[in-house]
Amino acid sequence: MNIFIAGGGRVGFHLARLLSGERQDVTVIENDPARLEEIDYALDVSTVAGDGSSVMLQQSLNVGAAGLFVASMGNDETNLIAAATAKGLGAKQVVARVDNPMYIESHILYETILGLDFVLSPDALAALEIANYIENPGTTAAEDFGRGLVHMRQIQATKTPTRNGKLLQDVLPPGGGVLLGVINRDGNAFIPHGDAVVQVGDLVTLIGHRDKLGAVQQMFQDTDAGPRKVAILGGSKIGLHLAQALQGKMKAVKLFERRLDRSNVLATKLKKTKVVCRDAVSRVSLEQEHIDGFDVFVAATGDDERNILACVLAKEVGAKEVVAVVHQPDFAQLVQRLDIDLAVTPRTAISNRIVKLVHQGAMTSLAVIGEGQVEVMELTLHDGASVLGKQLKDLKAKFPRGALVASILRDKRVIVPSGEDELHANDHVIVIALADVVEAVERLFHK
Repeated sequence: MNIFIAGGGRVGFHLARLLSGERQDVTVIENDPARLEEIDYALDVSTVAGDGSSVMLQQSLNVGAAGLFVASMGNDETNLIAAATAKGLGAKQVVARVDNPMYIESHILYETILGLDFVLSPDALAALEIANYIENPGTTAAEDFGRGLVHMRQIQATKTPTRNGKLLQDVLPPGGGVLLGVINRDGNAFIPHGDAVVQVGDLVTLIGHRDKLGAVQQMFQDTDAGPRKVAILGGSKIGLHLAQALQGKMKAVKLFERRLDRSNVLATKLKKTKVVCRDAVSRVSLEQEHIDGFDVFVAATGDDERNILACVLAKEVGAKEVVAVVHQPDFAQLVQRLDIDLAVTPRTAISNRIVKLVHQGAMTSLAVIGEGQVEVMELTLHDGASVLGKQLKDLKAKFPRGALVASILRDKRVIVPSGEDELHANDHVIVIALADVVEAVERLFHK
Protein backbone atom coordinates (compact mmCIF):
# COMPACT_ATOMS: atom_id res chain seq x y z
CA MET A 1 0.00 0.00 0.00
CA ASN A 2 1.14 3.54 -0.77
CA ILE A 3 1.19 5.36 2.61
CA PHE A 4 2.02 8.95 3.54
CA ILE A 5 2.83 10.01 7.10
CA ALA A 6 2.93 13.76 7.77
CA GLY A 7 5.09 14.29 10.85
CA GLY A 8 8.09 12.26 11.94
CA GLY A 9 7.83 12.65 15.72
CA ARG A 10 7.41 9.78 18.16
CA VAL A 11 4.13 8.57 16.69
CA GLY A 12 5.09 9.13 13.05
CA PHE A 13 8.50 7.50 13.44
CA HIS A 14 7.11 4.43 15.24
CA LEU A 15 4.31 4.02 12.70
CA ALA A 16 6.73 4.36 9.79
CA ARG A 17 8.97 1.72 11.36
CA LEU A 18 6.08 -0.72 11.77
CA LEU A 19 4.71 -0.27 8.26
CA SER A 20 8.09 -0.28 6.51
CA GLY A 21 8.85 -3.50 8.40
CA GLU A 22 5.84 -4.97 6.60
CA ARG A 23 7.33 -3.79 3.31
CA GLN A 24 4.67 -1.15 2.76
CA ASP A 25 5.54 1.80 0.50
CA VAL A 26 5.93 4.55 3.13
CA THR A 27 6.74 8.25 2.63
CA VAL A 28 7.37 10.50 5.64
CA ILE A 29 6.88 14.28 5.31
CA GLU A 30 8.76 16.30 7.94
CA ASN A 31 9.71 19.96 8.34
CA ASP A 32 12.69 19.51 10.68
CA PRO A 33 15.84 18.72 8.62
CA ALA A 34 17.61 17.04 11.56
CA ARG A 35 14.63 14.82 12.28
CA LEU A 36 14.27 14.00 8.58
CA GLU A 37 17.93 12.97 8.42
CA GLU A 38 17.45 10.68 11.42
CA ILE A 39 14.42 9.02 9.82
CA ASP A 40 16.24 8.64 6.51
CA TYR A 41 19.15 6.95 8.26
CA ALA A 42 17.14 4.64 10.55
CA LEU A 43 14.24 3.52 8.35
CA ASP A 44 13.70 2.08 4.89
CA VAL A 45 11.22 4.79 3.85
CA SER A 46 11.08 7.72 1.45
CA THR A 47 11.44 11.15 3.06
CA VAL A 48 10.26 14.57 1.90
CA ALA A 49 11.10 17.92 3.48
CA GLY A 50 8.11 20.23 3.84
CA ASP A 51 4.79 21.06 5.46
CA GLY A 52 2.47 18.05 5.35
CA SER A 53 -0.62 20.27 5.36
CA SER A 54 0.38 22.12 2.18
CA VAL A 55 -2.03 21.36 -0.66
CA MET A 56 0.66 22.21 -3.20
CA LEU A 57 3.10 19.75 -1.65
CA GLN A 58 0.45 17.04 -1.40
CA GLN A 59 -0.47 17.54 -5.05
CA SER A 60 3.18 17.33 -6.12
CA LEU A 61 3.55 14.04 -4.19
CA ASN A 62 0.33 12.61 -5.68
CA VAL A 63 -1.15 12.06 -2.22
CA GLY A 64 -4.55 11.62 -3.90
CA ALA A 65 -3.47 8.16 -5.05
CA ALA A 66 -2.47 7.06 -1.54
CA GLY A 67 -4.14 4.15 0.20
CA LEU A 68 -3.60 5.84 3.56
CA PHE A 69 -2.61 9.33 4.73
CA VAL A 70 -1.80 9.89 8.41
CA ALA A 71 -1.45 13.43 9.80
CA SER A 72 0.70 13.19 12.94
CA MET A 73 2.30 16.61 13.28
CA GLY A 74 2.56 18.62 16.48
CA ASN A 75 -0.63 20.67 16.11
CA ASP A 76 -4.20 19.34 16.14
CA GLU A 77 -5.60 21.93 13.75
CA THR A 78 -2.75 21.37 11.30
CA ASN A 79 -3.42 17.64 11.39
CA LEU A 80 -7.13 18.11 10.74
CA ILE A 81 -6.42 20.41 7.80
CA ALA A 82 -3.76 18.08 6.38
CA ALA A 83 -6.02 15.03 6.61
CA ALA A 84 -9.00 16.89 5.09
CA THR A 85 -6.76 18.11 2.25
CA ALA A 86 -5.53 14.60 1.51
CA LYS A 87 -9.11 13.31 1.50
CA GLY A 88 -10.17 16.09 -0.84
CA LEU A 89 -7.37 15.14 -3.22
CA GLY A 90 -8.61 11.54 -3.30
CA ALA A 91 -6.65 9.59 -0.65
CA LYS A 92 -8.56 6.39 0.13
CA GLN A 93 -8.26 6.58 3.93
CA VAL A 94 -7.11 9.47 6.11
CA VAL A 95 -6.35 9.67 9.82
CA ALA A 96 -5.80 12.79 11.92
CA ARG A 97 -3.99 12.52 15.22
CA VAL A 98 -5.32 14.91 17.90
CA ASP A 99 -4.67 15.61 21.58
CA ASN A 100 -7.26 18.25 22.49
CA PRO A 101 -10.18 16.65 24.39
CA MET A 102 -12.57 18.91 22.46
CA TYR A 103 -11.71 17.13 19.22
CA ILE A 104 -11.77 13.70 20.86
CA GLU A 105 -15.19 14.14 22.45
CA SER A 106 -16.65 15.38 19.15
CA HIS A 107 -14.63 13.18 16.82
CA ILE A 108 -17.71 11.89 14.99
CA LEU A 109 -18.73 15.46 14.06
CA TYR A 110 -15.25 16.33 12.83
CA GLU A 111 -15.01 13.08 10.87
CA THR A 112 -18.36 13.79 9.22
CA ILE A 113 -17.90 17.51 8.52
CA LEU A 114 -14.30 17.25 7.30
CA GLY A 115 -14.75 13.91 5.54
CA LEU A 116 -12.13 12.19 7.65
CA ASP A 117 -12.08 8.46 8.23
CA PHE A 118 -10.66 8.56 11.76
CA VAL A 119 -9.74 11.16 14.37
CA LEU A 120 -7.54 9.36 16.90
CA SER A 121 -5.85 10.40 20.12
CA PRO A 122 -2.79 8.55 21.47
CA ASP A 123 -3.69 9.59 25.02
CA ALA A 124 -7.33 8.49 24.77
CA LEU A 125 -6.32 5.13 23.29
CA ALA A 126 -3.69 4.63 26.01
CA ALA A 127 -6.28 5.41 28.70
CA LEU A 128 -8.67 2.90 27.10
CA GLU A 129 -5.95 0.25 27.16
CA ILE A 130 -5.35 0.84 30.88
CA ALA A 131 -9.09 0.83 31.62
CA ASN A 132 -9.49 -2.51 29.84
CA TYR A 133 -6.61 -3.92 31.89
CA ILE A 134 -8.21 -2.76 35.15
CA GLU A 135 -11.70 -3.96 34.25
CA ASN A 136 -10.39 -7.37 33.11
CA PRO A 137 -7.98 -8.48 35.85
CA GLY A 138 -5.01 -10.48 34.72
CA THR A 139 -5.56 -9.66 31.03
CA THR A 140 -3.45 -7.05 29.26
CA ALA A 141 -5.18 -7.40 25.87
CA ALA A 142 -8.07 -9.33 24.36
CA GLU A 143 -9.51 -9.80 20.87
CA ASP A 144 -12.26 -11.85 19.24
CA PHE A 145 -11.97 -13.63 15.90
CA GLY A 146 -14.29 -15.75 13.81
CA ARG A 147 -17.53 -14.04 14.81
CA GLY A 148 -16.58 -14.36 18.47
CA LEU A 149 -16.01 -18.12 18.43
CA VAL A 150 -12.21 -17.77 18.66
CA HIS A 151 -10.82 -15.67 21.50
CA MET A 152 -7.34 -14.27 22.05
CA ARG A 153 -6.10 -13.17 25.45
CA GLN A 154 -2.73 -11.76 26.49
CA ILE A 155 -1.86 -12.29 30.14
CA GLN A 156 1.17 -11.87 32.38
CA ALA A 157 2.40 -15.13 33.84
CA THR A 158 2.55 -15.01 37.65
CA LYS A 159 3.34 -18.73 37.75
CA THR A 160 4.38 -21.34 35.20
CA PRO A 161 3.42 -24.98 34.59
CA THR A 162 6.65 -25.53 32.60
CA ARG A 163 8.83 -26.59 35.51
CA ASN A 164 10.50 -29.77 36.74
CA GLY A 165 11.46 -30.65 33.17
CA LYS A 166 8.06 -30.00 31.62
CA LEU A 167 7.95 -28.17 28.29
CA LEU A 168 5.18 -26.22 26.59
CA GLN A 169 4.16 -29.26 24.51
CA ASP A 170 3.67 -31.24 27.74
CA VAL A 171 1.28 -28.78 29.41
CA LEU A 172 -0.53 -27.59 26.25
CA PRO A 173 -0.50 -30.59 23.88
CA PRO A 174 -1.91 -30.33 20.33
CA GLY A 175 -5.65 -30.81 20.16
CA GLY A 176 -6.34 -29.29 23.56
CA GLY A 177 -8.33 -26.41 22.13
CA VAL A 178 -5.96 -23.63 23.23
CA LEU A 179 -2.63 -22.61 21.75
CA LEU A 180 0.07 -20.45 23.32
CA GLY A 181 1.01 -18.39 20.30
CA VAL A 182 3.36 -15.65 21.48
CA ILE A 183 5.73 -15.05 24.37
CA ASN A 184 6.90 -11.50 25.09
CA ARG A 185 9.96 -11.52 27.34
CA ASP A 186 11.88 -8.37 28.28
CA GLY A 187 10.27 -6.49 25.40
CA ASN A 188 11.12 -9.11 22.77
CA ALA A 189 8.25 -11.10 21.25
CA PHE A 190 8.68 -14.54 19.68
CA ILE A 191 6.53 -17.45 18.53
CA PRO A 192 7.40 -20.45 20.74
CA HIS A 193 7.89 -24.07 19.72
CA GLY A 194 6.87 -27.12 21.73
CA ASP A 195 10.21 -27.22 23.55
CA ALA A 196 9.77 -23.70 24.97
CA VAL A 197 9.35 -22.86 28.65
CA VAL A 198 7.36 -19.98 30.13
CA GLN A 199 9.02 -17.83 32.77
CA VAL A 200 7.28 -15.88 35.53
CA GLY A 201 6.83 -12.33 34.26
CA ASP A 202 6.40 -13.33 30.61
CA LEU A 203 3.51 -11.86 28.65
CA VAL A 204 1.88 -14.86 26.98
CA THR A 205 -0.79 -14.83 24.28
CA LEU A 206 -3.40 -17.60 24.41
CA ILE A 207 -5.77 -18.25 21.53
CA GLY A 208 -8.47 -20.85 20.98
CA HIS A 209 -11.88 -21.93 22.29
CA ARG A 210 -13.39 -19.19 24.44
CA ASP A 211 -14.85 -21.69 26.92
CA LYS A 212 -11.45 -23.36 27.47
CA LEU A 213 -9.31 -20.25 27.89
CA GLY A 214 -10.26 -19.66 31.52
CA ALA A 215 -8.91 -23.02 32.67
CA VAL A 216 -5.68 -22.55 30.70
CA GLN A 217 -5.24 -19.03 32.07
CA GLN A 218 -5.28 -20.44 35.59
CA MET A 219 -2.22 -22.51 34.66
CA PHE A 220 -0.28 -19.26 34.31
CA GLN A 221 -2.07 -17.01 36.79
CA ASP A 222 -3.79 -16.99 40.14
CA THR A 223 -6.81 -14.95 39.07
CA ASP A 224 -9.14 -13.29 41.57
CA ALA A 225 -11.91 -10.69 41.60
CA GLY A 226 -11.39 -7.55 39.54
CA PRO A 227 -9.74 -4.50 41.07
CA ARG A 228 -12.20 -2.27 42.89
CA LYS A 229 -10.10 0.65 44.14
CA VAL A 230 -7.94 2.64 41.74
CA ALA A 231 -5.47 5.47 42.41
CA ILE A 232 -4.29 7.67 39.53
CA LEU A 233 -1.22 9.89 39.76
CA GLY A 234 -1.34 12.86 37.40
CA GLY A 235 -4.17 14.91 35.98
CA SER A 236 -2.81 14.69 32.46
CA LYS A 237 -5.05 14.01 29.48
CA ILE A 238 -4.48 10.29 30.06
CA GLY A 239 -5.31 10.64 33.76
CA LEU A 240 -8.52 12.51 32.93
CA HIS A 241 -9.59 10.02 30.23
CA LEU A 242 -8.87 7.11 32.56
CA ALA A 243 -10.81 8.56 35.49
CA GLN A 244 -13.77 9.29 33.21
CA ALA A 245 -13.70 5.68 31.94
CA LEU A 246 -13.54 4.15 35.44
CA GLN A 247 -15.60 6.40 37.69
CA GLY A 248 -18.89 4.82 38.58
CA LYS A 249 -17.60 1.35 37.70
CA MET A 250 -15.07 0.95 40.50
CA LYS A 251 -15.59 0.97 44.25
CA ALA A 252 -13.40 4.08 44.43
CA VAL A 253 -11.30 6.19 42.07
CA LYS A 254 -8.84 8.73 43.51
CA LEU A 255 -6.78 11.09 41.35
CA PHE A 256 -3.70 13.00 42.58
CA GLU A 257 -2.67 16.25 40.85
CA ARG A 258 -0.03 18.59 42.30
CA ARG A 259 -1.17 21.78 40.47
CA LEU A 260 -4.01 23.54 42.27
CA ASP A 261 -5.53 25.14 39.15
CA ARG A 262 -5.53 21.81 37.29
CA SER A 263 -7.01 20.06 40.35
CA ASN A 264 -9.91 22.52 40.37
CA VAL A 265 -10.58 21.90 36.66
CA LEU A 266 -10.50 18.13 37.17
CA ALA A 267 -12.83 18.32 40.16
CA THR A 268 -15.50 20.02 38.04
CA LYS A 269 -15.23 17.34 35.33
CA LEU A 270 -14.97 14.26 37.56
CA LYS A 271 -18.04 14.15 39.75
CA LYS A 272 -17.52 10.54 40.90
CA THR A 273 -13.74 10.74 41.36
CA LYS A 274 -12.00 12.05 44.48
CA VAL A 275 -9.48 14.65 43.28
CA VAL A 276 -6.62 15.36 45.71
CA CYS A 277 -4.20 18.26 45.20
CA ARG A 278 -0.96 16.54 46.16
CA ASP A 279 2.33 15.42 44.64
CA ALA A 280 2.09 11.76 45.63
CA VAL A 281 5.50 10.62 44.43
CA SER A 282 7.30 10.14 47.75
CA ARG A 283 7.06 7.12 50.01
CA VAL A 284 5.71 9.28 52.84
CA SER A 285 2.88 10.76 50.74
CA LEU A 286 1.93 7.33 49.37
CA GLU A 287 1.79 5.90 52.89
CA GLN A 288 -0.25 8.84 54.16
CA GLU A 289 -2.73 8.35 51.31
CA HIS A 290 -3.01 4.63 52.22
CA ILE A 291 -2.00 3.37 48.78
CA ASP A 292 -1.62 -0.09 50.33
CA GLY A 293 -5.41 -0.25 50.33
CA PHE A 294 -5.70 0.21 46.56
CA ASP A 295 -5.89 -2.59 44.02
CA VAL A 296 -4.30 -0.63 41.18
CA PHE A 297 -1.99 2.40 41.15
CA VAL A 298 -1.58 4.16 37.78
CA ALA A 299 1.17 6.75 37.21
CA ALA A 300 0.03 8.92 34.30
CA THR A 301 2.03 12.14 34.52
CA GLY A 302 3.85 13.52 31.50
CA ASP A 303 7.23 12.62 33.05
CA ASP A 304 8.37 9.04 32.41
CA GLU A 305 10.94 9.05 35.23
CA ARG A 306 8.36 10.23 37.77
CA ASN A 307 5.91 7.59 36.59
CA ILE A 308 8.43 4.78 36.95
CA LEU A 309 9.64 5.98 40.36
CA ALA A 310 6.08 6.39 41.64
CA CYS A 311 5.15 2.86 40.53
CA VAL A 312 8.19 1.31 42.21
CA LEU A 313 7.43 3.15 45.46
CA ALA A 314 3.70 2.33 45.29
CA LYS A 315 4.51 -1.37 44.88
CA GLU A 316 6.86 -1.24 47.86
CA VAL A 317 4.23 0.57 49.94
CA GLY A 318 1.68 -2.16 49.19
CA ALA A 319 -0.30 -1.42 46.02
CA LYS A 320 -1.30 -4.76 44.52
CA GLU A 321 -0.74 -3.78 40.87
CA VAL A 322 1.01 -0.78 39.32
CA VAL A 323 0.76 0.65 35.82
CA ALA A 324 3.16 3.19 34.30
CA VAL A 325 2.59 5.43 31.29
CA VAL A 326 5.87 5.80 29.39
CA HIS A 327 6.59 7.81 26.27
CA GLN A 328 10.26 7.02 25.63
CA PRO A 329 10.73 3.73 23.75
CA ASP A 330 13.79 2.78 25.82
CA PHE A 331 11.76 2.78 29.03
CA ALA A 332 9.15 0.28 27.83
CA GLN A 333 11.56 -2.65 28.26
CA LEU A 334 13.01 -1.29 31.52
CA VAL A 335 9.77 -1.30 33.48
CA GLN A 336 9.29 -5.07 33.27
CA ARG A 337 12.49 -5.49 35.29
CA LEU A 338 11.21 -3.20 38.04
CA ASP A 339 8.16 -5.26 39.10
CA ILE A 340 5.82 -2.89 37.25
CA ASP A 341 2.83 -4.90 36.07
CA LEU A 342 2.02 -2.96 32.89
CA ALA A 343 3.62 -0.23 30.83
CA VAL A 344 1.46 1.62 28.30
CA THR A 345 2.94 3.77 25.55
CA PRO A 346 0.62 6.21 23.75
CA ARG A 347 2.54 6.07 20.46
CA THR A 348 2.18 2.29 20.42
CA ALA A 349 -1.55 2.47 21.13
CA ILE A 350 -2.30 4.70 18.13
CA SER A 351 0.23 3.02 15.82
CA ASN A 352 -1.26 -0.40 16.45
CA ARG A 353 -4.74 0.95 15.69
CA ILE A 354 -3.54 2.40 12.37
CA VAL A 355 -1.77 -0.84 11.41
CA LYS A 356 -5.17 -2.54 11.70
CA LEU A 357 -6.57 -0.06 9.16
CA VAL A 358 -3.86 -0.96 6.67
CA HIS A 359 -4.89 -4.61 6.68
CA GLN A 360 -8.64 -4.37 7.05
CA GLY A 361 -9.29 -4.95 3.35
CA ALA A 362 -7.29 -8.18 3.13
CA MET A 363 -8.25 -9.53 6.52
CA THR A 364 -11.44 -9.91 8.52
CA SER A 365 -9.73 -8.76 11.71
CA LEU A 366 -6.26 -8.10 13.08
CA ALA A 367 -4.58 -7.74 16.46
CA VAL A 368 -1.16 -6.19 17.00
CA ILE A 369 0.90 -7.47 19.92
CA GLY A 370 3.42 -5.42 21.88
CA GLU A 371 5.45 -2.90 19.91
CA GLY A 372 4.12 -4.28 16.62
CA GLN A 373 6.56 -7.18 16.52
CA VAL A 374 3.81 -9.78 16.12
CA GLU A 375 0.43 -9.64 14.40
CA VAL A 376 -2.56 -11.96 14.68
CA MET A 377 -4.77 -11.96 11.60
CA GLU A 378 -7.92 -13.62 10.39
CA LEU A 379 -8.01 -14.52 6.71
CA THR A 380 -10.81 -16.10 4.69
CA LEU A 381 -9.84 -18.75 2.14
CA HIS A 382 -11.53 -18.40 -1.25
CA ASP A 383 -11.63 -20.66 -4.29
CA GLY A 384 -8.35 -20.56 -6.15
CA ALA A 385 -6.07 -20.19 -3.12
CA SER A 386 -3.00 -22.40 -3.54
CA VAL A 387 -3.28 -23.86 -0.02
CA LEU A 388 -6.74 -25.41 -0.46
CA GLY A 389 -7.00 -29.15 0.12
CA LYS A 390 -3.51 -29.41 1.57
CA GLN A 391 -2.51 -30.56 5.02
CA LEU A 392 -0.65 -28.03 7.13
CA LYS A 393 2.40 -30.30 7.38
CA ASP A 394 2.64 -30.26 3.56
CA LEU A 395 2.75 -26.45 3.59
CA LYS A 396 5.83 -26.35 5.79
CA ALA A 397 8.18 -25.65 2.89
CA LYS A 398 6.02 -22.76 1.64
CA PHE A 399 4.92 -21.38 4.99
CA PRO A 400 7.05 -18.42 6.13
CA ARG A 401 9.29 -18.93 9.14
CA GLY A 402 7.97 -16.89 12.02
CA ALA A 403 4.31 -17.69 11.32
CA LEU A 404 1.88 -20.40 12.44
CA VAL A 405 -1.77 -21.31 11.98
CA ALA A 406 -3.36 -20.85 15.41
CA SER A 407 -6.89 -21.98 14.63
CA ILE A 408 -9.35 -22.72 11.84
CA LEU A 409 -13.01 -21.73 11.97
CA ARG A 410 -15.07 -24.03 9.74
CA ASP A 411 -18.79 -23.29 9.78
CA LYS A 412 -19.34 -23.00 13.57
CA ARG A 413 -16.56 -25.38 14.56
CA VAL A 414 -13.26 -24.16 16.00
CA ILE A 415 -10.22 -26.30 15.16
CA VAL A 416 -6.90 -25.80 16.93
CA PRO A 417 -5.00 -27.65 14.21
CA SER A 418 -2.30 -30.26 14.02
CA GLY A 419 -0.18 -31.02 10.98
CA GLU A 420 -2.83 -33.42 9.59
CA ASP A 421 -5.58 -30.79 9.30
CA GLU A 422 -6.51 -29.62 5.80
CA LEU A 423 -7.53 -26.15 4.65
CA HIS A 424 -10.88 -25.82 2.87
CA ALA A 425 -12.59 -23.07 0.90
CA ASN A 426 -14.46 -20.56 3.12
CA ASP A 427 -12.37 -21.50 6.17
CA HIS A 428 -11.53 -18.58 8.45
CA VAL A 429 -7.88 -19.07 9.37
CA ILE A 430 -6.27 -17.34 12.36
CA VAL A 431 -2.54 -16.86 11.75
CA ILE A 432 0.08 -15.54 14.16
CA ALA A 433 3.04 -13.99 12.36
CA LEU A 434 6.07 -11.83 12.95
CA ALA A 435 5.52 -8.43 11.34
CA ASP A 436 8.12 -8.93 8.61
CA VAL A 437 6.38 -12.03 7.20
CA VAL A 438 2.79 -10.71 7.23
CA GLU A 439 2.91 -9.85 3.52
CA ALA A 440 4.21 -13.33 2.65
CA VAL A 441 1.38 -14.92 4.65
CA GLU A 442 -1.21 -12.80 2.81
CA ARG A 443 0.20 -13.88 -0.57
CA LEU A 444 0.14 -17.54 0.42
CA PHE A 445 -3.48 -17.53 1.56
CA HIS A 446 -4.97 -15.52 -1.30
CA LYS A 447 -5.28 -16.37 -4.96
